[in-house]
Amino acid sequence: MSITVHAADFVSERRLLIETLARHLTPMSDERRFDWLYTGSPHGRARAWVARDDERNEVIGVGAAFPRRVHVGDREAMAWVLGDFCLDSQYRSLGPALQLQRACLSVTESENTAFCYDFPNASMVAVYGRMKITPTKKLLRLARPLRVDRMVREAIPVPGVQNVVSAVGNTFLKLTQSRIGRDDSLVIASHDGRCGDEFSVLAKDLRGRFGVCAERSAEFLNWRYLDNPLGQYEFLTVRHDGRLQAYAVFTRSGEDGFLVDLFGVDDPVVIKGLVDGLAGLLEKQGVMTLSALIVQCHPWISWLSDLGFRVREVAPLVVAYSRSVCGGVPLQDQSWFFMQGDRDS
Repeated sequence: MSITVHAADFVSERRLLIETLARHLTPMSDERRFDWLYTGSPHGRARAWVARDDERNEVIGVGAAFPRRVHVGDREAMAWVLGDFCLDSQYRSLGPALQLQRACLSVTESENTAFCYDFPNASMVAVYGRMKITPTKKLLRLARPLRVDRMVREAIPVPGVQNVVSAVGNTFLKLTQSRIGRDDSLVIASHDGRCGDEFSVLAKDLRGRFGVCAERSAEFLNWRYLDNPLGQYEFLTVRHDGRLQAYAVFTRSGEDGFLVDLFGVDDPVVIKGLVDGLAGLLEKQGVMTLSALIVQCHPWISWLSDLGFRVREVAPLVVAYSRSVCGGVPLQDQSWFFMQGDRDS
């Protein structure tokens, strides 16, 4: 078996990439997804690699890296999110996977690149292990129950009784949630339409406050969430005297809500009030649970815990550094301001 890996050409191999991903990774792979994810990001074009079995003259897999401008303290650097890694089921031994993943990790040699990162599944953790790269951080799924109706439906088959028990349970749940101090000068409201300059101003004002943090300009937010063909996202904002202080990005799937991004001033009253407001909004819409994927060293973990979020699952986060220090700042020792929105595929 002779396997070779080469850098993909997005012009001549565009159709090949789309079809390979559709066959081995996701049925959502199409031209619209490709244009958005691979060539549409304001942070730059993605890179991809193609693995081929030369003896059979067949493409057996692809892997990709997506650019992400980040701030490490007050320094700007480039990072890469690894994703869209897939192999034909006949070639899922460690050999071909190692060969393809080494090519993907070559992005750390790019100019001004500080690190690349990945949210690997169990099989990819094994690949990284063979490369002497171990998960250095943990991604937590936190969850806050908003309603008990679903649990009651599963436990009690009688509809009339379900309604009574759910009403009592939901009232009890509200009473047991931690109460937070509120500032009546803060206005929490849904944000309709595109993200404007105020989002870029907020990101610029807070630059350097959160350790390792992706750039969140209005242009990036519009691309990442509002132009995303893979899902529908909404924004909830908090303002003081008309000035944007923070925002939450969320989505829903059936009876479950997901907080995918949270950004703003480093003030517990503002951030806790915003998240609690989001929970109240979703609860009224019949959402049962609000979840958030967040890196374990995120500085706001304790604030979410105060609001009733609890750890439900733990997953690995792999970071491969091209250098251990950026602008004199040790990367490993920083807070990492990463959530679900910091993955692309």
